[in-house]
Amino acid sequence: MTVLTFTIAFHSPFRVGAAYARDGVDAAVDTDNALPGDHLKGVMRAAADELLGRPGGNSHWAVDEVFGSAATPSPWAWSAAEVIDPRPDTRDEKPEIRNGWEVTERHRVTIDSGTHSAKKDHLVLGEQVWAEKARFTVSRAGLRSPDGRLGDADHERILRCAAAGVHGLGAWRRRGLGWVGFTCDDKSITGDDITAILAIRNQEAAR
Repeated sequence: MTVLTFTIAFHSPFRVGAAYARDGVDAAVDTDNALPGDHLKGVMRAAADELLGRPGGNSHWAVDEVFGSAATPSPWAWSAAEVIDPRPDTRDEKPEIRNGWEVTERHRVTIDSGTHSAKKDHLVLGEQVWAEKARFTVSRAGLRSPDGRLGDADHERILRCAAAGVHGLGAWRRRGLGWVGFTCDDKSITGDDITAILAIRNQEAAR
């Protein structure tokens, strides 16, 4: 089975909201699964759309082939991220650590455009998490579509190049959260990869 391993370097805290609430916190995180596989797949897919020239619109056919579509599931599966390098313990006030993630709180306030002051009842207390580095895998989980036009090498290079294009994840990114860098542990991106990606980008969808 083909497995690609990726390392995430965190340049700021991030938050991926939990599916449940918790007393005393308006926006909780799930530190049992702080960075789930479906979120990692989503940010890599968005980067692949950028890479292949279809940001914010209908996906390039190659993106559908690698990441899946309504008609065909992806042959790849994403694991959740796990901390491999926690934040250095250098502060006097020790933060809470859960499953290797440093957990802190952050306030967010909505400003009234008319009065330029905080809106009543619009103060949010949310959790955020941080680590130095985490790791996740993308594994071959099924067969490629029999109608597929990409070979195994192209699947892998799209995944590796898409990962390199991810620089943000989670919520509140415009407020300084979720700045990251992804690298593939198995193989660096080469000039041949870029040439192949550009050739795929220029191929029209099959009619």
